[in-house]
Amino acid sequence: MPYVDGREIAGDTGLPLGILADTTYVETAGRLRECAQLTLITDGVIEARDKSGELFGFDRTTAISAQSAEQIAAHAQQFGQEDDITVVTLTRESPAGSTAVCLAEPEAAASPA
Repeated sequence: MPYVDGREIAGDTGLPLGILADTTYVETAGRLRECAQLTLITDGVIEARDKSGELFGFDRTTAISAQSAEQIAAHAQQFGQEDDITVVTLTRESPAGSTAVCLAEPEAAASPA
C-alpha cells in the first residue's frame, strides 16, 4: 500500500511478489516532489489484530502513514502483530544548491486511537 505524505495513492493490485514465478505485474511511474515522503506498507500492518480481534485497519494505517517506518511498525506491533510487517519510507531530498528545506517529522508522534 503506497502513501505520499500521509495520503493513500491508488494503484493496481495483484498477487504478492514471489507467489508465482511467471506472474506479470503492472508498473507505475511517478515523481516525488522535493521533500515528499513515500511510504510503502505491507498488509501485516493493516491486518494487525488486538486481543478482541479488531483489525488495525486502513483508517489507523492512514493516520500514521506519514510517520517513520520504525514508528509505523511499532504501532502495529503494539496493537497485536500476527503477520510479518514491512514498512519502507523514502524522502526526496532537495537537490544541492536548492533553497528548499525538508523538515524532519516530530519525534513524539501521537498513537492512533
